[in-house]
Amino acid sequence: MELDLKTSAEIAQSYFRSNEPLVRLGWGISGFVYLSPDTRTAVKVHRNQQSFDRELYVYRKLAMLKMNRLHGLTIPKLRGEHSESELLCMDFVSAPYLLDFAGVGLSPPDFSPETMAHWHAGIAEMFGPNSRVPYAVYHSLGQHDLYYMDFRPSNIKLDGLPGLHPIERPTEDEFGPF
Repeated sequence: MELDLKTSAEIAQSYFRSNEPLVRLGWGISGFVYLSPDTRTAVKVHRNQQSFDRELYVYRKLAMLKMNRLHGLTIPKLRGEHSESELLCMDFVSAPYLLDFAGVGLSPPDFSPETMAHWHAGIAEMFGPNSRVPYAVYHSLGQHDLYYMDFRPSNIKLDGLPGLHPIERPTEDEFGPF
């Protein structure tokens, strides 16, 4: 059965033992994320066992490595798991942070040169002169056989990180409406 928004919310409410609606912090290919009623933790209800298992593995490895910060980015600490519901509970963190480990590869990517060029272009477009941060994260995690490639501003939030450069975005006048 495909996990939908309603079912994921019910699973999160059950985990928190709450009947109140929860704030949904995000969603994506791997699942839905909800803020706890006390705002200290968040849960991710995974869409499938594979993404749950992968993210749990990565969180456990990061804990083993005592890695809760990387290049100034906070990594949430795993607080609980519920394998029957494919749910992980972790600290709620504020920017700057690094989130979402469900898609982390455990071996170096084996993509075509065109795919890698597209990936690099995406990082340059999203992070501009601050692209050094995602690349530093990629290389540091790669030293531990964790290959994080899902660099999006929702997963790697740089706000508040010292030494950032402003990103100049084109205006509507230059490129038409967005």
